[in-house]
Amino acid sequence: MDDQQDGHENANQNSANQTTFPLHFVKREELARDEQAWTDKGNAAAQEGDYNAAAEAFEQAVAADPQNARSRYNLALAHQLLQETELAIAGYRRAIDLDPELIDAYINLGNLYGELGMYEESLETFQQGLELDPENDDLYVNVGDAYRSQNLFQDAIQAYRQALMLNPDNVVAADNLQDVRERVNDQWRRVLEQERRIDADPADPARYADLASIYLDMRRYDDALSHANQMLSLDPDGRAGYDMLAAVYEQMGERDQAAETYARIVELDPSDAEAWEHLGTWRALQNNSEEAIAAYNHAVQLDPQRVSARFSLAETYLETEQYDNALPIYQWLVEHSESLLQEDELAAAYAGLAETYNSLGRYNEAMEAAEALLERFENDPEGYYQLATAYDGLGRSDEAIEHYQNAIDADPLNADYYNDLADSLRKVKQYNDALEYAQQAIAMDPSMIVAYETLAQIYEETGHADEAAEAMSQVNALRAATGGE
Repeated sequence: MDDQQDGHENANQNSANQTTFPLHFVKREELARDEQAWTDKGNAAAQEGDYNAAAEAFEQAVAADPQNARSRYNLALAHQLLQETELAIAGYRRAIDLDPELIDAYINLGNLYGELGMYEESLETFQQGLELDPENDDLYVNVGDAYRSQNLFQDAIQAYRQALMLNPDNVVAADNLQDVRERVNDQWRRVLEQERRIDADPADPARYADLASIYLDMRRYDDALSHANQMLSLDPDGRAGYDMLAAVYEQMGERDQAAETYARIVELDPSDAEAWEHLGTWRALQNNSEEAIAAYNHAVQLDPQRVSARFSLAETYLETEQYDNALPIYQWLVEHSESLLQEDELAAAYAGLAETYNSLGRYNEAMEAAEALLERFENDPEGYYQLATAYDGLGRSDEAIEHYQNAIDADPLNADYYNDLADSLRKVKQYNDALEYAQQAIAMDPSMIVAYETLAQIYEETGHADEAAEAMSQVNALRAATGGE
């Protein structure tokens, strides 16, 4: 654990920055003594190593003062010490939302993202921390570790060097820098060996493919592209060169080039179902849903047992609100589950079926599909969520609220769950709780337009016109930034 995690600080100070849209449904001064008392109990329990008791106490402190970022941080840290990683992440996100300058939360949050393999989120969080504390050598070590985990060795080297410039005695930075150096040297040894193989037979495209793959591992995309193009110059109509070109563009995230490369591949080999599926994926990423659907359909026609293409086709129909087309695909997947689907695929098929029924307004059938999912996979978050959505559609708010909460308990990192729970609570006028969950949704996903809309509705219905207007200004800013209407 980081040094910043030693002990729990008393929460007797207000956070430097309160939440963007302050709303006091209760008077803080009436609860301040309770909040401090619970914080003291939590600190004492933590010092004794009783993290369950600490978490319970900090939960009470948060209930007493929901706007106190340090109380949220303390609760998140208790969850982290209990290895309840996802709850800890949700707590740190909310603490940062309340106090964007709480550096300890960024450090712990970044480490937790790394533990889950969410390296991009980890790196982004550490970078945000560095903006607040640019002289923190340990943060640079964390940045280096995040880069190293993604094999971005040159970036890792720069981060470790920066840590050592700030603190020449940082042993971890020195050791990790040496480790990265050894990995880079090993890569270059592989490059030189493959270059010698090419020299022995410069006309063999396969040898260029091996070298391009090494460069791809090194994230040296220009070199990888150069060798892929060399393969095409040697064999203009060969699949191998285009396959390598597609692999490079995919890793670079160059959707237009990847899509056009796969379009060329299916011209060369129209019977390749996998290539058609890849083409569908990149057409979808281009927001070209019509051509994506055509490509996925082609893949399924060539290989009816190709489950991944069927899922992608159904998901694209859902995204484009073609629910009647999505429905038979999910039904087919569920019906053929025993012979074709793995466990996770079966769960996804039931969830997709329930979502499609909900989208069609066929709520009773959605409930049946969601209940079948939960019967097969206990505590599946999407099962609870689709069940809650069905209850919501039927106007059964109490059951909807219960199952939205179950979904959050099963997956505390899904912003949609928080927002939809907030909206259900708003409908039954439980505004304090609705506000809390709407703000948590925004903390989990600051770009979530619908959560700001929910927040605006809550403020409007509680007579806070200024806060409602501010929330809607965020909606308009996000729509403008994303090119939405």
